[in-house]
Amino acid sequence: MNEEKIRKIVYELTQNARIRTKELGTQARISQQSASYILQSLEKQHLIIGRSTIIDSAKFGYVNVLVYCNYTTFDSQRQKEIIQYLQEQDQVVMIEEIKQGYDLKVWFGVPNLSSFNKTKRAFLQNCKDKIIVMETFPVVVKHIYPRKYLISKKIFSEKVIAGDRDVIDINPLEMKVLKDLWVNPNHSIVEISQTTALNPKTIVKIKKNMQEKKIVRGYTAFFDLEKLGITKQYLLFSSEDLSLEEDAKLLHFCFIHPQVISLTKLIGTYDLLIETESDERTKKDVLKDFRTEFGFKKYKVLQGGRIIKDTYLPKSALE
Repeated sequence: MNEEKIRKIVYELTQNARIRTKELGTQARISQQSASYILQSLEKQHLIIGRSTIIDSAKFGYVNVLVYCNYTTFDSQRQKEIIQYLQEQDQVVMIEEIKQGYDLKVWFGVPNLSSFNKTKRAFLQNCKDKIIVMETFPVVVKHIYPRKYLISKKIFSEKVIAGDRDVIDINPLEMKVLKDLWVNPNHSIVEISQTTALNPKTIVKIKKNMQEKKIVRGYTAFFDLEKLGITKQYLLFSSEDLSLEEDAKLLHFCFIHPQVISLTKLIGTYDLLIETESDERTKKDVLKDFRTEFGFKKYKVLQGGRIIKDTYLPKSALE
């Protein structure tokens, strides 16, 4: 398959995982037939790991906590048991295997920090002598950016989630549609109608309203980056020496930087988490860019790996 076409398809799917092949072809500037073939090939080769509806958990009154863990066992079966346990936990909304720096990145979505503490204690008790928590960071806000490095045209936008948001009342019909999109982000309007017994026109209206109220921030796909030749790196920084002016400059710097795909503000020893991606064509020393521009002295570099789970919101929040 043509690498440039694949990059365009990957970009479009990360921007909108619900996109249909006709529009996918139009956006990628290839034929619908070619877009359909590439999409089927990516799925057949298991390069597309999954799809997610980006739901802002703050709209439900939930807070997020980021936890980094290290295994204390090197037995592969016991490590699989830990992963299986975490996958089954509703309040664990994201799991990623980290290649360098730590072993696991786990993102919790909880009603409050007391609930998180109980969940974490249960996790450590269940996985006793198998894993240790290395770092815990309550999340302040997350900015999500397009994967600009994948395409030649300049695209600048952002989605902001997990910040200080007013909790929104969601009616039963909205909850029905949202629950279906949580389970099946790629469901067509007709398929949602079959699941919810709602009229397709009603579903279109509800879906639009939830996007306007910023409950749903979009739909994305996640991939086997290693097989695609893409490297993911996380940069943890301490920004304690940054002025308010420099903080605003940092936000803009991340907004326009082609390799930066997200910026998360944290509470803890490190209070900035910058997520970057690049391929052989666009490889760059992003750490040097940030240290040169902002003079960061305290930092940590992590090598990202395979995403195992990514749901943004516990399913129980939709019950």
